[in-house]
Amino acid sequence: MRPQTTTAAAAFAQALAELADGYQTDPEGTVPVIVTVSDPVTGEQHPVPIEPGQLDWVTALVRGELDTFRAAHSDGTGYCGHCRGTGLAGGTDGAALLGELPADDGSRP
Repeated sequence: MRPQTTTAAAAFAQALAELADGYQTDPEGTVPVIVTVSDPVTGEQHPVPIEPGQLDWVTALVRGELDTFRAAHSDGTGYCGHCRGTGLAGGTDGAALLGELPADDGSRP
């Protein structure tokens, strides 16, 4: 393994902790889920307490990225997985939660 792995594991854990600390989603007193990021080189573990609602955000983000990757292929739709081609940001009414893709009005490249 490369030395960068140590930095990547710590950086990911730090980013996740910043999300957890900065954007609360659940009522006070909600028991957090502990996500542990393990460094395969050093064995160091970075436990990050995160609210269930925040896990929903991260899950939607990862799924959106997967959709974007698939759509970027030559046989894909070309739609962004996050906004589904609308340009709208997330949230409970966010475009990532749309059941259907928006109609192509011809404005997309």
